[in-house]
Amino acid sequence: MSSENNMERRLNTFIQVSKNITTNDSLKELIQQIIEDVIGAIDKADAGFLLLWNEESQYLEIEAAVNFKEDIYLQNKLLEGEGISGTVFAEGKSMLINTIEEIEKAMSNMRNKTLQYYLKSTVHALMPVSCMSVLLVYQQQKIGVLTIDNFKNDGFFTEEDLRFLEAIGSQIAISIVNARAFYEKQQRALQLETILELHNQLNETVLEGNGMQSLVKSLARNPNDCIYYFDSLGRLDISHPISSVEIPFLSDWIRQNRINLQTQQLQKIYKDEELFGQALSVQSSFGTIGYLVITGKSVPLDIVGELSFQHAASIIAIEQIKLQEQLKNRQAEKEALLKDILNSHFTPEVQSYLKKQEMIPAKYFVFLVIKSKQHSFDELNQLNLLEEGMRQVFKKEFSVMIFPNRNKLFLLLGAKKKEAGNVQVIRQYVERLQSIYKEIVVYIGRPVYSMRHLPMSYKDAELLEKEMESHQREESVFDFQSLGYKRYLFNVPEEEAEYFVENILGPILSKSNNRTKNEWLSTLQNYLQSNKNVTKTAESMHLHQNTVYYRLQQIQEKLNCDFDDLDDVTNLKVALFLYERREQNGER
Repeated sequence: MSSENNMERRLNTFIQVSKNITTNDSLKELIQQIIEDVIGAIDKADAGFLLLWNEESQYLEIEAAVNFKEDIYLQNKLLEGEGISGTVFAEGKSMLINTIEEIEKAMSNMRNKTLQYYLKSTVHALMPVSCMSVLLVYQQQKIGVLTIDNFKNDGFFTEEDLRFLEAIGSQIAISIVNARAFYEKQQRALQLETILELHNQLNETVLEGNGMQSLVKSLARNPNDCIYYFDSLGRLDISHPISSVEIPFLSDWIRQNRINLQTQQLQKIYKDEELFGQALSVQSSFGTIGYLVITGKSVPLDIVGELSFQHAASIIAIEQIKLQEQLKNRQAEKEALLKDILNSHFTPEVQSYLKKQEMIPAKYFVFLVIKSKQHSFDELNQLNLLEEGMRQVFKKEFSVMIFPNRNKLFLLLGAKKKEAGNVQVIRQYVERLQSIYKEIVVYIGRPVYSMRHLPMSYKDAELLEKEMESHQREESVFDFQSLGYKRYLFNVPEEEAEYFVENILGPILSKSNNRTKNEWLSTLQNYLQSNKNVTKTAESMHLHQNTVYYRLQQIQEKLNCDFDDLDDVTNLKVALFLYERREQNGER
């Protein structure tokens, strides 16, 4: 080929490189076209590749190539200073090498993995016979390297070829930088359009009142994505699609990473050292109210996904605040309703509400107190689910209303049939309830046949809770019959109780640190608690039976009573109950 034709062809290459920025739809296509044009302008060139520097990964990455196998070369990444291209990038100087031996020497510092990738990716499966490589630099900033090879053509690259490559390299660098800015601008415009569209979809979902489930569903842009919303304690609230496989792992991860999640930035979730998902906390004026989590092929999220996730978190926060206010108002209404019921203020409004809850006409009514170590009754957003769950348990025989009260729950049951008012029937349903809500303790008040008598059932349940908790019993269900005569002793005036205790137990009460009197009192307490069984009393106090007999004889003499006399024993039990109650109140 004549030198004039060669010059014309190279000039056309310069022009084409400048034009390519407006004729290609992507930066990758632009770079591929550039390297094809450059190889076409150099007679002896039959292969080559263009590498760009990745500032984040600190690698030179092959963006396009000619006569190299794409599926292999895309895996290859060079360190700065590695091989011919890496050395050119590190030193900032062009290289022209025209012997296989010198080429092998220049490539001898390559890692074995990258060298094997290079050899496997060449179409000719050989070392080139001639090679030249130039730095791509724009305004003193190194952006990449252009390397051209000759595997099969006769002859070698010349200094003139290298000067052309350096000149075109400067033009290529300008084109790439301008193209990046152009494509980034296009990408930002497209992203902005997509973000606005997604935001509008999320806003419409909320405005249409479709609920949290639809909101979470709209975040799943890829069919293989799974979106979760966990509450502030790391418990699953909603998922799309419905899944339970990874929930324990994600719940544990959230609990372990609460501090990091407070930054309100997307946090990466790793499982078995691989990226598994991302999580974002949902914040409001109440603090952290929940967590959004995504797993699937969209991870890690692009800028559109991140902004959509953050927008969704803001919407959820607003919706949760609204819900909290609604639930607070509902709780205030329930507190007022409970107060009206206990004061027998059955106004038309109260009766209307009770009819809606199917409490009127019920045959029997009963109050239950429910306490739990696992479930918090202060979480308003859980009360709806809790009430619905309890309705499902009791619905066959009872109407149900719940009244949250700090760390416990008052449950009002209205028996649909007279037979359901039996305590044993109620106990059967309580056992079903305990199979669902683990570790709850239930206190059952007395069933009453009139709503005007409900204060008695309420009082029974409340007193039963106080009495049984103070004795630290192992049972988890107690009913009003456990109180027996004691329910009437809670209302005895304090002064009257003191006189009664002094009259009955005075001689054995320890007004000073008198060891003997303390022994008499503890022996009497254990004796009556064991139903006057001397053997059990001795075992519980780690005493010989003769010692117990001796003390009991002394107590009868001191108190002038007979343990075989029913009235005397009743007086002793009442006095001991009032004494123990006084001591407990004193400790408080």
